[in-house]
Amino acid sequence: MTNLKTTVREHRADAAMTFMVLVWGINFIVVKDAVSNIHPLTFNSARFIIGLPLLLVFGVVDRRWLSTHPREIGLIALLSVTGPVLYQIGFTTGLQYTTATNAALLVATIPTWTSLFSILMGLVQIRRRLVTGMLITLGGVTLVVLSRSDSGLALSHDDVVGSLLILGAAAANGMSNVLTKPVVDRVGSMQTAIWKYIFTTIGLTLVALPELMHTALSDIPVSTVPNIMYSGMMSGVGGFIVVHLAVHEIGPTRSSSYFNYNPIVAGIAGIL
Repeated sequence: MTNLKTTVREHRADAAMTFMVLVWGINFIVVKDAVSNIHPLTFNSARFIIGLPLLLVFGVVDRRWLSTHPREIGLIALLSVTGPVLYQIGFTTGLQYTTATNAALLVATIPTWTSLFSILMGLVQIRRRLVTGMLITLGGVTLVVLSRSDSGLALSHDDVVGSLLILGAAAANGMSNVLTKPVVDRVGSMQTAIWKYIFTTIGLTLVALPELMHTALSDIPVSTVPNIMYSGMMSGVGGFIVVHLAVHEIGPTRSSSYFNYNPIVAGIAGIL
């Protein structure tokens, strides 16, 4: 029994990230469909607000997050703004202009950005295979972006603009993964996830406030409600909990490598 518990504990982060690959892959299609009917900033705010009560259920069960030192809370707030807030804005806005599969390919560069920031911060040694892999990934992304444009580097083209927004979002996410690691180790994965989700919800709501002030509940199509529920609870809450657990137990570089599989799931989901 002890060996079984040890095995489960050793592999739970990998198992959870594998499950989230399926959730995130489908989420590309869910978000793409939603932002065609509702403003992306409104969608972002709504889905995080919907997911907040569910996350706070975990906070009621484990109240250690309430005793987090104010200095750590301030740092988490800063990491939330520079990480998930920027990522969510760039991701949902970019999806307005490009396809879900193309977005998934660009988000798959998160492991590359994570490795790059890890190298710059001296957390990972520079190895030839690592650098080669990073160059191949970024080179492939460049080809994807340029192949979507009819006139080379025409930034006015929808696909190019959308791709650059999502690529910037991926870079922000990669930096956040690296900077969050020491905080998670000090504060705890669940505690960090709860505080970070709260600050992300506040940040996205403030950004969307001008749009929300002119949006009535009747303006949100009923058909979009399942998208908001899925993206908020499964992808949002589930993602925050699992990612912070994985960053703590297997590190930012290994946990971010799972994003490489998102395009496969998104592609299959798009076909279905």
